[in-house]
Amino acid sequence: MSRRLFGRPWQQLGLPSIFHTKQVSKTRLERSYPGQVKTPPPDLAERLFEVGDRVLDPGREFRIEELAELTGVARATLYYYFSGKDDVVAFLLSQQLERGTAVVTGAAHSQGSPSRRLEAVLRAMFGIMAEHPALCTRLLCLMANEGTAGQLMADVERTLMAPVRELLLEGRGTGEFVVSDLMDTTLSLMGAVSTVSMAHVANGTFEPDAIADRLVPQLLHGLQPRR
Repeated sequence: MSRRLFGRPWQQLGLPSIFHTKQVSKTRLERSYPGQVKTPPPDLAERLFEVGDRVLDPGREFRIEELAELTGVARATLYYYFSGKDDVVAFLLSQQLERGTAVVTGAAHSQGSPSRRLEAVLRAMFGIMAEHPALCTRLLCLMANEGTAGQLMADVERTLMAPVRELLLEGRGTGEFVVSDLMDTTLSLMGAVSTVSMAHVANGTFEPDAIADRLVPQLLHGLQPRR
């Protein structure tokens, strides 16, 4: 497989390790957030999340000192809640997973038929990728490195994937969807959105609404001409 996408090396895209040989950090969400670290107050959590994409931008490493400067929070305060940057990364990714799940769940439970709500879900996913590309990319990289048997994948299945899977099941029951395997179909839809989004983010051409207008009908109706 070529190691270039839209003229750029795979390594510069921050894509999962199945596409390149450089390994990402071994940080895991189950590394204990929350658990062995103290839960930061809402104001601090929001400040950290606001700069999450800057500190987790693919190809760069951050220091606690830099995080303190970006957030305006004393370094001692950050060390009170986090033992080091791995705990910060785990916290940021857990926040991304939690907040992304809330957005997807809201779209899945909106008004309309299963088909209409699935369209809303896919559009919401493009929006999530556009709003927090670095956080989403890091989360996807860890999922790819860990594999389907890991704890992170189990967390994603329980949270982000659950509303999509339930919506597909509902649509299959009403006859709107022909779905032979709920898990594979859920992974295919989410994988398509994620891969296309990451490629356009890396190339500086990510316009989520325009891409959704083109891609969502294909995901919902297939490649064959409409009759």
